[in-house]
Amino acid sequence: METKRIQNEELAHTVQAFAAYLTSKGRKSSTIKRYVYDIENYVAWLEKNQKVSSNNIWANLRTQDYENYFFDLKENRHYSEKTMHRVLIVLNRLYQFLQMANPGLANPIKDMELVIQPDRALRPEDFITAAEEQRLKSVLISLDGLSEKQLPARPLLIDRNVCILMLLLDYGLSLQELVSLNMQHVHFENNTLTIPPVSGIVRTITLTEEDKKKLYTYYKTIPEPVRPAYHTNDPLFVAFDFNRNTYRWVYENDAPKALTEIAVQKMIRQEVARAGLRKGISGQHFRNTFILRLIQSGVSEPEIMKRVGFKTKLSLKRYYDYAKNNPL
Repeated sequence: METKRIQNEELAHTVQAFAAYLTSKGRKSSTIKRYVYDIENYVAWLEKNQKVSSNNIWANLRTQDYENYFFDLKENRHYSEKTMHRVLIVLNRLYQFLQMANPGLANPIKDMELVIQPDRALRPEDFITAAEEQRLKSVLISLDGLSEKQLPARPLLIDRNVCILMLLLDYGLSLQELVSLNMQHVHFENNTLTIPPVSGIVRTITLTEEDKKKLYTYYKTIPEPVRPAYHTNDPLFVAFDFNRNTYRWVYENDAPKALTEIAVQKMIRQEVARAGLRKGISGQHFRNTFILRLIQSGVSEPEIMKRVGFKTKLSLKRYYDYAKNNPL
């Protein structure tokens, strides 16, 4: 696996070896890409802060280096507690891998004083407001704030981006579920989508007639030569090539290239910035808002679990606690 963002040879070799190890253990390619992305982010931060001037880099890193990094993620990049916890797990597993070859290597992450709680109580900033929703949806269909380079591609992306926000906010899909959708999951004939059990349980959601039309319009905007074939494993959401202003095609697979979680997150960040909204709004904010609105609308607990794909009632506790403490 390539590590184009890493300049230091020792660090690049470590990441490549770790990716190969995960592959040998049967981890999904999407999981490995996520791990590599998180590690590359940390390495890029190290290189920017001049922490990689010596050999045997991993042995020379200290707990303070990691505390400074997670502080930066929280205060400057506005990562959520859940995302920071995921990064923490990835870096810990990297050290476990390194210790297989060097049992004497210490893991400085274990001594961090920074506490990361992925299941902390929900706060108002974990949701989006009706005003933020309205602003974001209006910006998605506008050309405000686009560069000359971005303008030519926008007509091909508006419908795609509208559908992505629609499924995250109005139907409560997770990012992982969204990018896992393929054309076998799409049923235009009866307005339904089958949601694969990638982060929850398999379920079927029913789209409104208007939302089905939005999804179909996006589908038809993709030029026919690179359009996903109906009733196949082709991805529903396709990656875009901004250099050629067309959707990407993987010739090895003879199929469109699937949009990734990272690409969706980047799109959301860009659109949030274009809308002038607060930093840090993510796909999780949309899913949180969807769940809270169901509770506030009096939808039953079993029905909410069914709609969002939760496996246990425990997953809903934080949302009910928030709704109780923050009545309408």
